[in-house]
Amino acid sequence: MLIRKPHETVPNDKYFLPYNSAEPRGLLHPRGAMADFAHSDNFEGLQLKDVIPQGRKPWYKDTTLIKLNTLMLCALITQIASGYDSSMLNGMQSLPEWKAYFGKPTGTRLGAMTFGPTGGTLISVLVSSQLCERFGRRYPICGGSLIIIFGSILQTTAVNYSMFVASRFFVGFGLGIVATAAPPLLSEVAYPTHRGKLVSFYLVTWPLGSLIAAWVTFGTRTMTGSSWTWRLPSVLQCFFSLVQAVLSLFAPESPRWLIYNNRSQEALDILTKYHADGDSNSRLVRFEMAEITATLEVEKVQKMSRWAEWISTKGNRHRLFLALFIPAMLQWSGNGLTSYYLAKVLTTINITDSKTQLIINACLSVWSFLTACFFATLVDRMGRRRLFLYGMGGMGISYIIWTICSATYEQRGFKGKGFAAAVLLMIFVFSACYHMCSPVAPTYIMEVVPYSLRAKASMLYQLTGNLAGIYNSFANPVAMDAISWKYYIVWCVVIGINFTLIFFFFPETKGLGLEEVAEIFDGPDALFGMNAMREMGLDVNADKSMAIGDDQGSMTGKKEVSHTEKA
Repeated sequence: MLIRKPHETVPNDKYFLPYNSAEPRGLLHPRGAMADFAHSDNFEGLQLKDVIPQGRKPWYKDTTLIKLNTLMLCALITQIASGYDSSMLNGMQSLPEWKAYFGKPTGTRLGAMTFGPTGGTLISVLVSSQLCERFGRRYPICGGSLIIIFGSILQTTAVNYSMFVASRFFVGFGLGIVATAAPPLLSEVAYPTHRGKLVSFYLVTWPLGSLIAAWVTFGTRTMTGSSWTWRLPSVLQCFFSLVQAVLSLFAPESPRWLIYNNRSQEALDILTKYHADGDSNSRLVRFEMAEITATLEVEKVQKMSRWAEWISTKGNRHRLFLALFIPAMLQWSGNGLTSYYLAKVLTTINITDSKTQLIINACLSVWSFLTACFFATLVDRMGRRRLFLYGMGGMGISYIIWTICSATYEQRGFKGKGFAAAVLLMIFVFSACYHMCSPVAPTYIMEVVPYSLRAKASMLYQLTGNLAGIYNSFANPVAMDAISWKYYIVWCVVIGINFTLIFFFFPETKGLGLEEVAEIFDGPDALFGMNAMREMGLDVNADKSMAIGDDQGSMTGKKEVSHTEKA
């Protein structure tokens, strides 16, 4: 661990003063660093929440925050493409024209169609995190959005089954890149008090996309006899990706990425403009610059961006488990049946009419979006852990009732429509519970991992989520055709396992800054946040962060840091 002894100056002592120095604890400005940043503050013992201004207007009355949050739509609406795709294919399965055009695909043939975006995303993981670390967060969002647009156009013009499947691989490839860059950008740029809610709304856009596609396919069903009944929903899929591509060119870059790449002045300008409304003497901005700079300098010295860091400490192994388990959990909670195979689920309770299935699909999309919005607003009030537990518990209870009613209805020869109504009710209850815990997932993962591993964690989120999705794509339709309602029992068991793991391995992170969450995983002496600031003297001389950031070789490679934790 990096330790500075009394009366000892660290290498590069033009930035650090001895602990017993008689000199004023102010910033020595090498290279003429900004004069208006030369205002010292003593932040000893404080956290980010302690320096956030209390009198600032609500964001909807603050022009600067309105502009920031509008530009953040380039990342926020990422999951619209995924949700739209899911619901669109769901709706297409009820369109006679689509089924006739592609030969009524079922089983593995239908599974290949749903697997397309998953396969494309799995290919993208080979490059997505590297792109985010090399080019920042904005440009991968722009490039990935353009690939999604290309895939949507290709799908619209598909003339056979193979072309349709190939187009969906392009959509998935672009989505994988965008989805890797978007959560880090949101979490690293958002105003501190908005971060939890803003990142939680990232997955809320999934049911929004699902809602839009459900009603689009419901509307195009009237285009009887025309292939545009499914081509029109396909071409509309690229609209929001176009919005993302444009907004990403104007959005601010992640200040943490800029500081990590020795561009501290640009980071300061962004934080001053958007977090302090242009006030260069903002106490919040000085604290953010000091805390981020100190933490990232330590991460550089520890070379924490290496893949081996995931298994180097107990805390990082815990983080790795969460990064791998959470996306798989969200795929393996029984939600795959209502996301892609709702028509098959409805068939098990004797609802076979195409129009009725489309209406139920559209109503479920509205319900999913509204409940996701509601629970995303509670992420800071209820906390992350409680939402996970309540959501997964509710999913388990509703799935058990759903299974019992579906089995009873079928065994009675589909007599007594009360059982069918109960199944429908439980589908909606399950959806609400699922969206109690799904929005908080990206928020939680972005909080628990340090900056150096954040892009990799976002990539792992895509990797494991989509690997789990492979099972949903191929096994779900086959299992539903083979054993019908009995397949629900599998998900009842899986949900129980998920609940148990959440209870034992999901600590609460509510109320902490990104650099401060490390204390939960690495102990109170971890060199992150205030500890890193104290180690580098930035707790009492915060303005030195600019000098450190401007020096290309400030600490990296000049001082070794022990990976052992203090007792």
